[in-house]
Amino acid sequence: MTKNLFLWALPRSRSTVFGRIMLERGDFHIMHEPFGPHYYFSTGRRTQRETGVKPQPEHEFEAIWQNFMNQQKQKPVFIKELAYQVAHRVDAEFLSYFTNTFLIRNPAQTLPSLYDKWPDFFLEEASYAEQYKVFKQVQEITGTVPVVIDADDLVTHPEATIKAYCEAVEIPFIAEAMQWESGPRPEFNWWEGGSWHTDVNASTGVKVINKKEYPSVNANEKLRDSYAYCLPYFQKMHAHRLRINDS
Repeated sequence: MTKNLFLWALPRSRSTVFGRIMLERGDFHIMHEPFGPHYYFSTGRRTQRETGVKPQPEHEFEAIWQNFMNQQKQKPVFIKELAYQVAHRVDAEFLSYFTNTFLIRNPAQTLPSLYDKWPDFFLEEASYAEQYKVFKQVQEITGTVPVVIDADDLVTHPEATIKAYCEAVEIPFIAEAMQWESGPRPEFNWWEGGSWHTDVNASTGVKVINKKEYPSVNANEKLRDSYAYCLPYFQKMHAHRLRINDS
């Protein structure tokens, strides 16, 4: 029986396009950042950001977890989550329900894009320390290095990267899942009206889109300091990435 998959990601790490591939497969139920409402909107919300959203019962961690438990009874679940939104609730029991995998991207690329959306972002929202914390937890519990893929490999060698991922987590590669019809999907667009996913909504497959110029990480003190903080975590995980052979 196929085990549930968890992709621990970073904001602006091309994780939604990865989720789009998994959705197109059809053999997993997709949960896209399900713990975001817990982090931002619940009665015990962790964020310092003012959201103006009144807590609802479905925002609570227990309700989200119960939804996952119900869904996995029907078919395996694929969760794509930004690590910071649930890392504080992770323990061995939580991790045991999944094959835990990780998507990384150089902070020189993610931070300017995050800054463009949220100039007031908090370091925790960049998610590098939180992602690495979960990575180490998985490594210590399993005694093995979990699967790590680099977002640059995903866009430069998409088929080879997805093939390597599928092999590593022991699921079949489905070539047809690499293409889809453009348009918004409700699975991905609940957050801020889908404004974070316009490129994915317009896409029909994985490709590099360079429609916007972002400032460099040297543009201001906030970006410089954030980059200096995040880079060591990225480098530690980058050393364990899957090596992609596109030959």
